[in-house]
Amino acid sequence: MKRLLFSLLLLTPLALAVVAQDKPARSDFGLAVFKLGEKAASDDKAGPTIDSLCSFLGKSVDGATFARRGVRNMPDEALKLLQDKDKPVAMAIVSPGFYFKHKVALKLTVLAEARRDGNDGEQYVLLGKESTDQYPQGATVATSLTADTDWLNKAVLPAPKDAKAIVWKQYDNLFDAAYAMVDGEKDAPKYVLADRISLKSILDDAELKGLKQGLKSELLPQELVVEVDSRLGDKRDAIKKVLKELDKTPDGKKQGENLQSATFPAPDDKRLEKVAKLYE
Repeated sequence: MKRLLFSLLLLTPLALAVVAQDKPARSDFGLAVFKLGEKAASDDKAGPTIDSLCSFLGKSVDGATFARRGVRNMPDEALKLLQDKDKPVAMAIVSPGFYFKHKVALKLTVLAEARRDGNDGEQYVLLGKESTDQYPQGATVATSLTADTDWLNKAVLPAPKDAKAIVWKQYDNLFDAAYAMVDGEKDAPKYVLADRISLKSILDDAELKGLKQGLKSELLPQELVVEVDSRLGDKRDAIKKVLKELDKTPDGKKQGENLQSATFPAPDDKRLEKVAKLYE
């Protein structure tokens, strides 16, 4: 039986920091990326992709240069990057959960939102051998996002009042969880929490077509491009324009393919506001 290594790589623009120089007309920015639950989101594996993005932004935004500060897949490590005063981060692509948790302390402002695989927003669904449209009280649910249980419990699948909470089980590869369910393994989860891309990939596998879709989350934000502490200054609007029009040039299209988001348009403010209330 084949085992497919499922890897979703959406890399976030690294936070950019303004550094004083002898030539005030030029600004240098640091860029950081945080992709929750993505093992490939590391400097070793994704560094060249982000370096390419930095080079592209430098060519596209007059009077600005960009440098990679780091690529991380764990929230604590990403937080350290954005708190580093010696190597300031001015712009970053981060998970929505990271943004809602740290937006006040880090003075984060949303500039754009990813459109991974062309989707406007993210939605999660429970996959199981049996379908349910009810909150799965006390059930074990596989996910790659256990490093941020606040995001899972507050935004993705909030528990009804007095309901027994879901037991989240970490799987770096959701195919492993899906096969465990189908094979009837003893420690298999009851459900798999699948985002849109992983859902399509799992159901495209002939051996997993029997899994049934159930309860779905609300339509949620995808990864967000954020500015840190107003450090982009007068380059802010130019950067937003470049990200929005990423698909307008051959080099920009290449960056979009690498980032799995053809463009980064303005965020859906109503969607952000709705989720923000869940964090209050």
